[in-house]
Amino acid sequence: MDIPNTIIGTIFLLVLILPIIIVNRRILKRRQQFVDKINEFAAEDQKKVSEFDTWTDNTIIGISDDNQMLYFVRNTADRISKTKVAISDIKHCFLKERKESNRIVELEFVIEINSSKDAVVLEFFKVDDKNFMMGEEMRIANKWHTKLLEGIPKSKELLYSF
Repeated sequence: MDIPNTIIGTIFLLVLILPIIIVNRRILKRRQQFVDKINEFAAEDQKKVSEFDTWTDNTIIGISDDNQMLYFVRNTADRISKTKVAISDIKHCFLKERKESNRIVELEFVIEINSSKDAVVLEFFKVDDKNFMMGEEMRIANKWHTKLLEGIPKSKELLYSF
């Protein structure tokens, strides 16, 4: 029998697979903590977040299960920002990006509110020490932009199509 080779092969396989399993568990644990954090935030309004997206292990956006509230939580080195917006209060929304040398250095999701002249700005991406290259942020921002535009009544949307 070839027991020494089987033992060496098993050890080698464990050395390769074990770090992947450990890293994957940490990512899932951090993601679950963020899901818990946004659900705690939604619980203040007696809501629960049903659909959400997370990225860069520090940001989550989600919508309540009754599609009435949008929740956004971003945890940066210096602060935790929490934002909630009633879907019925949204007048218009758009993506705003700032470029330097043909590279996106900042991506914001801007939501105009019916009852306010000020807009709600959700920071999806900003170049800093941890984040120097955009990943999933643009895809997620476009997804939520489309989702919110679908929730705005056509009469309101037409006001901004000129």
